[in-house]
Amino acid sequence: MDIRSPPGRLEEEIACLRQDLAVLRINLAVKDWLTVEEAAFYCGVSRSQFDSHISAHAIEPRNFMGKKLYEKAALYRAIYDSKQWAEGTARGVASTPSTPAAAEAMAKLARYEEKKKMTKGKA
Repeated sequence: MDIRSPPGRLEEEIACLRQDLAVLRINLAVKDWLTVEEAAFYCGVSRSQFDSHISAHAIEPRNFMGKKLYEKAALYRAIYDSKQWAEGTARGVASTPSTPAAAEAMAKLARYEEKKKMTKGKA
């Protein structure tokens, strides 16, 4: 019984695995802008699921040096404001961040959004 992969298939799988490993090695905590693969990883979904659903959240990527980049704060806000979270809050789940890291992220996001509003007002 021959169980060899078709020519090129193994190389494709290896390339995908290398890309997955590269994403896992990157410390997303220090980045404000994420590639598509990093954004999908940050959101906890597959690349295909991210691609098919991101437009529903009105998040537009920036094109920089030939790459699509997503703002991490916008992804966090989309997750936080998602309908499922809102339904969970209505059932009595705490609406305040449950960990110091989440509280810090929310505070950072609030500062960023305030700064963004101030710069828009000057333009």
